[in-house]
Amino acid sequence: MIYVAELYYLQDQRDFPFQKAVLVTAQTVAQWCAHYRAKLIAPAKTVQGPAEKQGLLPIQPLERALLVEQIVQWIFANSLTDDLFYLLLDDQPISAPNGAAKFDHPDDTCCWFLNLNEDEFDALQAAWRENGLPANLFYPKDKAVCVPFPGSSLKAKMLRALGAQKCYTPMQWQAETASLDPPSP
Repeated sequence: MIYVAELYYLQDQRDFPFQKAVLVTAQTVAQWCAHYRAKLIAPAKTVQGPAEKQGLLPIQPLERALLVEQIVQWIFANSLTDDLFYLLLDDQPISAPNGAAKFDHPDDTCCWFLNLNEDEFDALQAAWRENGLPANLFYPKDKAVCVPFPGSSLKAKMLRALGAQKCYTPMQWQAETASLDPPSP
């Protein structure tokens, strides 16, 4: 099943521990993967060495976790912005786009996907909880809420006439609808 990043945490909450969330997620998902590919998309000017890394993940769990930690640290230490990077982890060789990898962060965080079975996702949620992260950091892709483009401006009316929608993650939708509800007496 494809799971999508809950942007309420990753974009709407300024103090959210984004780097920790990436590391915990990558290390946990890597246990079901054999291959990795990482690339700097917005490299810092001082980057020494290659802007891309790929290869096989070690078989030993501790070595695998250490390599994934090194890759994630390399990305954050050498990127101008935390949320713009390429990191794929999968059980199949990563050569060309062939559907979502198990850990699929192809550019920015709004396009971050996980392709996990139910047991894997349950284990990942447990890892998030153990690390003080929300268990709903990702959600099933089909749970997004899309509504006709809001607003009363001419632009909004034209967009609605063209069928444009605004989509929300489940937590964003909850926050949006809570702001519309009148306060209770």
